[in-house]
Order: sequence, then C-alpha cells, then structure tokens
Amino acid sequence: MDRGEIWLVSLDPIAGHEQSGKRPVLIVSKASFNKLTRLPVVVPVTSGGNFARTAGFTVSLEGAGTKTTGVIRCDQPRTIDMAARNGMRLERIPDAVVNEVLARLDAILS
Repeated sequence: MDRGEIWLVSLDPIAGHEQSGKRPVLIVSKASFNKLTRLPVVVPVTSGGNFARTAGFTVSLEGAGTKTTGVIRCDQPRTIDMAARNGMRLERIPDAVVNEVLARLDAILS
C-alpha cells in the first residue's frame, strides 16, 4: 500500500454525509505509515460530489490516463482497515495528480 495507489473498498458502514458503498479510494498516507499501521489514510473517488466540486475540494481524474474516473474528494479523508474492507489494488495515478490532492489536503488541514 503506497501513496498514489487507487484501491477498491467498501466504505460501509458510514454515518451522516460520509461517502458510502463500494468505491475506489486514493491512498494519501506514506508507505512507511501504511506498513507500520496497516491503516492507510484514504480519500474517496466519486462521480458525484457536487458540493465538493463547487467548494473546490476535488481533484479531477479527467485526462490523467487512469482507468478510474471521477473526482477525488479531498474533503473526506479517513483511515481504513484495508484488509477488513476487502481492499483490492486497482492502479497507480500520476504523481502530478497526487501532488494536487496533497496540496488540497494541506489547505484544508493546515
């Protein structure tokens, strides 16, 4: 599990307005953290997210050359147990997209 990889996981159960269902997520935490804890920090990928799009909290995968489509929701980071959620690695996204996601997260969390 490395930063920049997209995995398919089930995000259920959820509470409130959190993203739900089986969907792709982007790992944003460092590989060293993921290896130590087995609990990567991820952000969901969605085809919706109108509020997040309008508010500037998303990064689009359009034109990134990935099989996964949609937008990455930087406003919903969470730590998940990949094994318990039957995670499956799908692909790796370009570093430029990862860096844009990290910049959005930094703006939200700093």
